[in-house]
Amino acid sequence: MHYNPNSPVWQFISLCLRYFILNLFFLISIIPIVTIGPARAALYSTVFAFSDNNDINLGREYIKRFKGEFKRGVGSSVIFVTLIAAIVFATVFWNALDTNAAYVALPILIIFGVLTFLTFEYYYPLQARYENTFRRTLRNSFMMPWACFGYTLGILAIDVAAGAIFAFTPYLRFLFVLLGFAWLAYAKSLLYLRAFQRASGDPNTPREKPDYSMPSASIQ
Repeated sequence: MHYNPNSPVWQFISLCLRYFILNLFFLISIIPIVTIGPARAALYSTVFAFSDNNDINLGREYIKRFKGEFKRGVGSSVIFVTLIAAIVFATVFWNALDTNAAYVALPILIIFGVLTFLTFEYYYPLQARYENTFRRTLRNSFMMPWACFGYTLGILAIDVAAGAIFAFTPYLRFLFVLLGFAWLAYAKSLLYLRAFQRASGDPNTPREKPDYSMPSASIQ
């Protein structure tokens, strides 16, 4: 077989290899659990940059951005992990009780869990895209799912589709582990960028090309 690096087949193989490396670095970096924050921020920061320049080295770019996002991401990781663990524990606890109080507590916990999940979904892409304080990023990530509800539904649809593929197609699970998180982040990043643009102002207004290496804008 004649090797032609510019052929669609070899370009696709090269892209898969690059995403495999990015996915592998992401999986390794979330092993401590409390590093899931900087890992997600670095993953989205990398795929945002890739959307703008597909010649970057994804593995090297991820490592650089993981280091840059580490301080900002670890603290929020601890908060989110603790909060999610508390919600799960409380849900299991109240679900095991067959009392009137449980029927009041469970809907409240479900609502609180949905709000926390959506905030978590937007928080790290926002951190990756904007230079901001923890408080303002948290406020923006709480507001964004509702301000851009159509895009939020699209993001959730991607999550549901990925979960269904993993759950119901065993022969694709291995491929999902190899590439899934990186591909998933890239697919969702296309919606995140549109949502951010919409929240930042009129999407028809011409804008300067964003610089993902040094984000500075802020959603007010």
